[in-house]
Amino acid sequence: MIQYLRLRPLKIAITGPPGAGKTTAVLKIAEHLKNKGYIVGGMVTKEVRVSKQRVGFKIIDLMTNEEKIFAHIDYYKEKYPRYVVGKYGVDVGTLDELGIRAIERAMDEADVIIIDEIGKMELMSRKFVEVVRKCIENDLKPVIMTVHMKLRDPFLREIRNRPEFRLYNLSPINRNVIPPLVLKELLER
Repeated sequence: MIQYLRLRPLKIAITGPPGAGKTTAVLKIAEHLKNKGYIVGGMVTKEVRVSKQRVGFKIIDLMTNEEKIFAHIDYYKEKYPRYVVGKYGVDVGTLDELGIRAIERAMDEADVIIIDEIGKMELMSRKFVEVVRKCIENDLKPVIMTVHMKLRDPFLREIRNRPEFRLYNLSPINRNVIPPLVLKELLER
């Protein structure tokens, strides 16, 4: 680690409607921290697009840049009929493999942990929820996560209501303001 100042071990949850810019916000935060010499780990979920049409989602490990598709319209009913969200079939095995490995590596090796996103697809994996819970209970490192805005899942409700979490509601209006606020909190002494 190049940086000599420790980050405050805050727990931050960013929520907002689809398309508000949650993933973009955490990627801006990650880039800024990396530029300051911090090791950033965890995972992000990004859209897979073909000819401007969203056809699925991929998981990216922030430390290794390994990526794999874990939800796709072609998976619907064909490959993974048991795990479906909207028009997407979900490969929970990929989430369990790459997503969990990325979070566990971040808990061991990173200065800050990012988990994007905790939503309907990710909540299909009990193993994923267990690893995220373990990550949240770690008081030594900051954790920044994005969470589905309206999903009425008990685990998401728990995250939103935990007193140690700082909750930011992202919108198209404030999406450029939130990353600097989060960074200020993390870096403040």
